[in-house]
Amino acid sequence: MKNILLVSIAAAAILLSSCSGMMEMKRIDMVQVSQFEDSILKAQIVPGTASIHILQDDDYSKVTIIIRNSRLYADKDKVPQAAVRVGEMVLRVLGPNASISKATLAITQKDDDGKKIPDDGISADMQIDSLKKVIFPGK
Repeated sequence: MKNILLVSIAAAAILLSSCSGMMEMKRIDMVQVSQFEDSILKAQIVPGTASIHILQDDDYSKVTIIIRNSRLYADKDKVPQAAVRVGEMVLRVLGPNASISKATLAITQKDDDGKKIPDDGISADMQIDSLKKVIFPGK
C-alpha cells in the first residue's frame, strides 16, 4: 500500500513539474494592440508613424507589426534599430511570459491594412529571443 502511494505521489510530482514548464500560447488581445498603438504613435517609439496594424495568424508564437512611415521608409538603414525598439516595447507590454518567439517589423509607404506585408514593405527581425534574455533574465 505504501509503495502504491509513493509511486502515485512521484507520478503526480513529475506530471506537475512537466506541466509548469509549458507556456500557454495566447493571441495578442485588443488591449495589448491598443498599448502597441499608443506606444508607437503617441510615445513615438518610431517617430513619423502614420498608421500601424498587427498580423498574427493561428501560430501565436509569431507576430508582424506593419507601420506606415515615410521617413523611416526613406532611411532603410534605421529599420533594424526601429525593429529592436518595437520588439522591446512588445515584450514590455506582453510581459515575461509572452509566447511570442518570432516578431517582424515591416515598414511601408502604402499600408492597406491587409492580411500580409505590403509589396513595398521593408522587414526586419525584432530580435525577440535576444531581447527576452536581456529584459527578463532568468525566464
